[in-house]
Amino acid sequence: MNLFMASRRMLSVNNSRVRILALKKAEESDEVIVRVVELNGQPQSGVRLSFAAPIISAREVNGQELPLGKASVVKGELVTDLGAYQLRTFAIKLGAPRVKLAPSISETVALPYDLSATSPDGMKSSPGFDAAGRALPAEMLPRGLEYDGIRFQFGPATKGEANAAIAKGQTIALPRGAFNRVYIVAAAADGDQKATFRVGSQSVDLNIQTWGGFIGQWDDRQWKTKEVTIPPRPVPPGTPPDIAAQLQRPRTRTDAYGEMIGITPGFIKRTPLAWFASHRHNADGANEYYAYSYLFAYAIDVPAGAKTLTLPANDKIRVLAITAANQRGRLWPAQPLYDTLERK
Repeated sequence: MNLFMASRRMLSVNNSRVRILALKKAEESDEVIVRVVELNGQPQSGVRLSFAAPIISAREVNGQELPLGKASVVKGELVTDLGAYQLRTFAIKLGAPRVKLAPSISETVALPYDLSATSPDGMKSSPGFDAAGRALPAEMLPRGLEYDGIRFQFGPATKGEANAAIAKGQTIALPRGAFNRVYIVAAAADGDQKATFRVGSQSVDLNIQTWGGFIGQWDDRQWKTKEVTIPPRPVPPGTPPDIAAQLQRPRTRTDAYGEMIGITPGFIKRTPLAWFASHRHNADGANEYYAYSYLFAYAIDVPAGAKTLTLPANDKIRVLAITAANQRGRLWPAQPLYDTLERK
């Protein structure tokens, strides 16, 4: 299996019966985490993994990235064996890259805030993120956020202060400088919203995702409920007549899983997630647990000479931060490392 990026090999495995399940940066080090699995139930020996840069050290870890033991590195490649259907995870340290990308340069953009989209714990929103007064939890929203090497600045999250801009077709001045992308942190208040942004004279259509609900879900079976008759229960000797009558009375109950009548297809929303909270607040400031809150990051290329960004005229969209960036070196995904749930 090979993964390619910008026409260069990023990662290669010498055995077609071994699949790469995950490739990511380690949570608490500069190592790279790679997870592999044997596919057809037959032990595989001498499996070799190589990167574009040489591997200088490796160790085996578990799914929590806790150490399990040493790993073998031979001539800059990871060499390992896999048992039948065995899953193994390694933390790998790579040598210096042959080419270094220039770091991104960014500058935050001042926003015309006109909505208080957050509320502190236990305090009524004013007015909140959506029409029902529900709000982002102020105690969880940071003042700043870094995403993909780009720095965002959020407005104040104290009670009543405006910290989001409702999209009303406003034109916002971009900072001077050689910026080639503009990043927008936003979400919609009432379902996903189609929107057209304009950078200079160039229009860009985006799907602004809703701030709650699910951003991914597996297939979900649909069930037809039915009423089930419960037979009378036996009456023990000496039972008082009124209780005996209750035991002999016909009863029914609802079976919520009586018959499968269909499947709601699974989905994965594609917009990169910039910020996540485990809950939201209702209009009175009480926590609505497991009612997740999201903000998403949208990137738009800036044509040469563009000096303004015009927001869409859609009052369902809330913009919380904008940053202009100069990304001289850009990376592109080699291929999805997750299920796409595409149906043919």
